[in-house]
Amino acid sequence: MDEELVARARANDAAAFEDLLRASARPMLQFAGFVLHDLGAAEDAVQEAFVIAWRQRQTLRDATAFTPWLRKIVLRECLRWRRHPMFRALALTDRLVAREAPDATVHVDISRAVKRLTPKLRAVIFLHFYEDLTLAQVATELGIPESTAKTRLYEALRQLQRALPGYASSNPGEQS
Repeated sequence: MDEELVARARANDAAAFEDLLRASARPMLQFAGFVLHDLGAAEDAVQEAFVIAWRQRQTLRDATAFTPWLRKIVLRECLRWRRHPMFRALALTDRLVAREAPDATVHVDISRAVKRLTPKLRAVIFLHFYEDLTLAQVATELGIPESTAKTRLYEALRQLQRALPGYASSNPGEQS
């Protein structure tokens, strides 16, 4: 991110902040979509997160940390959104539809298994495997100790292994 643009945004330059959000919109929407597994909910969570980010722009201390700062706000909004009664009703509907029309493809099996993970576990999976961040970077992005990031990754892989016995290796910590 452009540090000068971040500095201008912190100084109440709405156009600079809009430029930052425009550059961040797609990655944040992908992140929220992965965490929530619902595009509409992801869009709502990201939109609300952007409003919160504008209100809290003064809390951004390090101009080089704009993306992790914004991602934390998006994750908090995703977690808040998951507690919303409407989201729960939609999730129940999705489960009922999935039972009625099961798919046999590997992609669908993996998607369903990932969808069963908690948002915190999905966030670690996304950042580590999709954003290609090290566990130390994941921990920094999420504001958690590295040991917690490792534990969450291990737990996510363990749950995926149990959900996908035909696809998973024998050791959840094993990487090829």
